[in-house]
Amino acid sequence: MPHIKEKSVCNWTESSVRLIATPSLTAKQAYFYVQETGSFQTLSGYSTEREFLESYLIVYTVAGIGHLQYKGKSYTLQPGQLFFIDCMEYQYYETDKNHLWEMLWVHFHGGTSPGYYEQFAPEGPVVTLPSDSPVPALIMRLIELHRQQDVRTELLSSLVITELLTQALLSAYEHPAASEPFLPSLVAAVMQEMDSRFQEKLTLDSIAEQFAVNKYYLAKLFKKYSGLTPNEYIITRRITFAKELLKYSSIPVAEIAAQCGTDNVSHFISLFKHREEMTPLAFRKKWQRPRDTI
Repeated sequence: MPHIKEKSVCNWTESSVRLIATPSLTAKQAYFYVQETGSFQTLSGYSTEREFLESYLIVYTVAGIGHLQYKGKSYTLQPGQLFFIDCMEYQYYETDKNHLWEMLWVHFHGGTSPGYYEQFAPEGPVVTLPSDSPVPALIMRLIELHRQQDVRTELLSSLVITELLTQALLSAYEHPAASEPFLPSLVAAVMQEMDSRFQEKLTLDSIAEQFAVNKYYLAKLFKKYSGLTPNEYIITRRITFAKELLKYSSIPVAEIAAQCGTDNVSHFISLFKHREEMTPLAFRKKWQRPRDTI
């Protein structure tokens, strides 16, 4: 692993807080864990330049303005915004000269941190949080937990980081008005159509034509709000239906494949095995109820 590269100008007020944690082996093996956390009121000239640090960093802007350079792009950080980055990547962030930056932050790792980051990253590192976001309170809770540690600290910290990451991911999506549904009407209608016709031979082209929309726009919108491409959504629907038939009927696999809209049995078995990590017959055997004996 490359050596950590870091250069910082540590200009912050005396009332600022920086707490370093030394996680236990148990925490490293089983939990999300804090590496450092704190609250900074920066002074003029504050900056950090870093690369190759095995850590993830979430920073919430409380007041003032910050500036971030990450993956070749520059971002201006406003109050109420959060950034989430992988510190193995090159990063440079600093306070604005005229509007000194105030922030809450946490370096963390462990658990499924990479998985959360991979879900967040496609939307970019910066999101604007809703006004009632619990994120600031969650980071403050991590600071409180590490001011005076006890036997509960690491477990409670893992719980808080889980909530923090969940809130960060949820904030990456658009926020409809409270009276409006999350799914756009087009996506909801396409889902309903797929649910009712998954046993047929469906294509993105045919669905886009039916709804009079560009197929590339539809695919992007559908993935954004469902988390799946249209094709993956149909496959998932078919596999779910197949699992029901395998568990609660004696219908042969070939017929189940046909009922799921897949004529090629080998292709159906391959799709099923890829998602369930076992063949349809192995799945049936696993869930098969033992026959009554005399």
